[in-house]
Amino acid sequence: MSLWNAANGPSIHAELVGRSWVEAGHKLTVFAPISHPDARPTGQKDEPYVVRHYVVKSVEPFTRAASFDPSPLLEEDYEVFVAENVERLPLERLLELFPRIREKAATVMVVHEGNPPRDPLFYKLRWDAITCFDHRYKAFIQEHFPKNKIHIIPFPCHPMKLGDRSQARRRLNLPREKAIIFSYGFRVHDVLDAVPEIAPLAERRELMYLVAANPASPLDALREAERRYGFFKVWVKSLPLPELYTHLHASDIHLINRPSLKGRRAVLSSSIHLTLGSGCPILVRDSNLVELHGDEVVKYRDYEDMRRKAEWILEGGFSLENVVRYVEERRADRVAERFINLFRELLEKR
Repeated sequence: MSLWNAANGPSIHAELVGRSWVEAGHKLTVFAPISHPDARPTGQKDEPYVVRHYVVKSVEPFTRAASFDPSPLLEEDYEVFVAENVERLPLERLLELFPRIREKAATVMVVHEGNPPRDPLFYKLRWDAITCFDHRYKAFIQEHFPKNKIHIIPFPCHPMKLGDRSQARRRLNLPREKAIIFSYGFRVHDVLDAVPEIAPLAERRELMYLVAANPASPLDALREAERRYGFFKVWVKSLPLPELYTHLHASDIHLINRPSLKGRRAVLSSSIHLTLGSGCPILVRDSNLVELHGDEVVKYRDYEDMRRKAEWILEGGFSLENVVRYVEERRADRVAERFINLFRELLEKR
């Protein structure tokens, strides 16, 4: 039960792991929302195993369903029930159905929350197991749930899938001679803050800053910046995964200019885990999103440092060695198998 084919972290996690289960021969059913405030478009079509059966219109102060059909959860045949980012699921209805779900299946919660949720219903669900991405998440979850039920399984990475830059640029009709810095998504202000800081780089070399803005984004300010800066190009488009990787293969640098998320006890970048496998060097603002990352990404402290490290990457200074190591350790199929091993343990105990 999760967001699916949506531009956010829980959906990325669910898709990387869930599709790996399907590829390994397991049967998967995804219980997903028809609409949800977090579900920004990706342009990716649902697989036959996706069942959309509820609507969420607001997640404040707590997530509740505007409409909810319980029959898929009750009638589908499954042995394990996995729920992602439970705080953003319709908890009132889930709590109501949970005894009947537990009768038929082992239950597992995947923690995406960066803090203990405010919703008291979150703490009333009795899970057979809980998984966290690292020790930071475990530290606060174990304050509320039994420690012996909590397991650390890292956030998965898309496997390495390198591409040909010239071929990718031909497909996208991008200039072959220019250096291309690429960003994507819906966080407009992160992009707008970076544009004037990239201008000195564009004065020294042929360069394009290409942004694929999610159609759900506010676009007026991006268009204004595009008119002002000749090196800045905005494409308004959702990016299914294969198309996202084509854009990354066409680019010299993937820039993530996202500041720290204040007040979060645990947070990470799902975008990094999704895109590292492209081989495009990731230049990322130093923040709590990347505090556990090492040399598989290039961190910058300020914009002067960003420009210096961008030049270093463009001059060929970055090596893929650490990227390959990181991705291979957390490859989606390997992480998916760790879940399967946990499921088998739970089922043996039932």
